[in-house]
Amino acid sequence: MLARTYDLIRFEKLNIKNMTHSAKGTVEQPGKNVAQQSGLNRANLAQGRGLLRQRTEYKAPGRVEDVPAPYTSLRCSACGWIDRNSRKSQAEFECVSCGFTCHADTNAATNVAAGQGGICRPRRTAGAGGVTTATSRSSTREPQPNWVGIPLF
Repeated sequence: MLARTYDLIRFEKLNIKNMTHSAKGTVEQPGKNVAQQSGLNRANLAQGRGLLRQRTEYKAPGRVEDVPAPYTSLRCSACGWIDRNSRKSQAEFECVSCGFTCHADTNAATNVAAGQGGICRPRRTAGAGGVTTATSRSSTREPQPNWVGIPLF
């Protein structure tokens, strides 16, 4: 269905091996919440994320892209500002720069669909090289899509 419906399909590039680490520990220092981590690992591996991506690439060759996972859940899908304080809870996202609010998973999915992930770039002052506080508009940021007439995804 994905291959027939969409011209471009984007997946968040997750490192599943790191997501399913062991919590057993050692004999001297036994792990904590081993049963919980084991259940989480089982659920993560049962999702078959790697297999879904592999089969989608087979069905839609050249139309599948990987979006780097870092900062997709911290980046505001409205203004592009990245701040750890914007993520109020597991389910709540409120941008500290523009005030945009939505469900955190919806915000992250919008960023993945738009191909927004990767490197965090802090705001800098014109000549001093220091980091400035979040304001309504920075002098060093690129124009945002809604300001220059480019539609948001």
